[in-house]
Amino acid sequence: MEDRDLEFSIVSGSNEEMLFGCLDSLYKSMKGSHYTWSVTVTCNEVGTGLAARVRARYPDATVMQNETPLGFAANHNRVLKSSHARYVWLLNDDLLILPDAIQKVTEFMDRPGNARVAVASPKLLNPDGSLQPSTYGFPSMPQILLAHSGLRELSVTDRVLGFVAPYVRSREGSSRYWAHDRTIEVDTLRGACVAMRMKAVRQVGPMVEVAIVGGEETEWHRRFHEQGWKVVYFPEASVIHYGSQTVRDGTRNLYPEYLKGALYFFKTGRSAATYSLFCTALLGMFGARAALAWATRDKSGLNVARRYAEVAWSGLRGR
Repeated sequence: MEDRDLEFSIVSGSNEEMLFGCLDSLYKSMKGSHYTWSVTVTCNEVGTGLAARVRARYPDATVMQNETPLGFAANHNRVLKSSHARYVWLLNDDLLILPDAIQKVTEFMDRPGNARVAVASPKLLNPDGSLQPSTYGFPSMPQILLAHSGLRELSVTDRVLGFVAPYVRSREGSSRYWAHDRTIEVDTLRGACVAMRMKAVRQVGPMVEVAIVGGEETEWHRRFHEQGWKVVYFPEASVIHYGSQTVRDGTRNLYPEYLKGALYFFKTGRSAATYSLFCTALLGMFGARAALAWATRDKSGLNVARRYAEVAWSGLRGR
């Protein structure tokens, strides 16, 4: 039984100021809304006292304190499984919700012709107001090899891909390299700010819990597509996304976590032989990255390469 229109699930990182900024912007954007709504905040860090401060500042919010830190999927799944709302919004804590963003997306999903839209995301903006690309096609194995090779960290790589992508992936929304200026159905999109239709979630099931952060939503979105639901990018509403600001360990150290989601995507969508060859190729690539990091005395790079190799080896063993 659905007892409200919207529930917002926010998981706190290590930046308390950014969490409060996100909550303040959410409450401001929902002031006077005719939709019924609630907020659930999950405090993922242990021993900070944040939960008490959130309860004091937002007494109507539901606040949960984890005994041990959990991953992106695990935290949001807990809310998805218990919610009785029509829509659950999964929000990063490094967002600023702009006026009418929630209203516009919800009204879009409520239109009779959009009853099969399971997932909708507004336009993501950088803090300076510029576009933050957020749509993607389902990944290929060569694409994931490139993404985790280290070459994507070079500025020249992004320029080359920006030139090649419109030819290789000509369908709008199938890569990050397009204007992001119209509503369009996509394969998958960045999970920083998404509205989930709970009727669809109850049919398809929750996200897999394979990583701390990153990649789980890609396989999830594929399941929605397979069962006749749509994933939609909706640029008529916008939010500001700071991105990678609330993760204590730093973005580079989390790259291996993103690979876990990709491996699960391929494990469940490719033959066992193809998947094994892919994991073997990853092991070779990460071995080369480790050797280069060792030769250049890049301790951080060596640590990341080792963690990558562990993920690939675990994927190979668990095939």
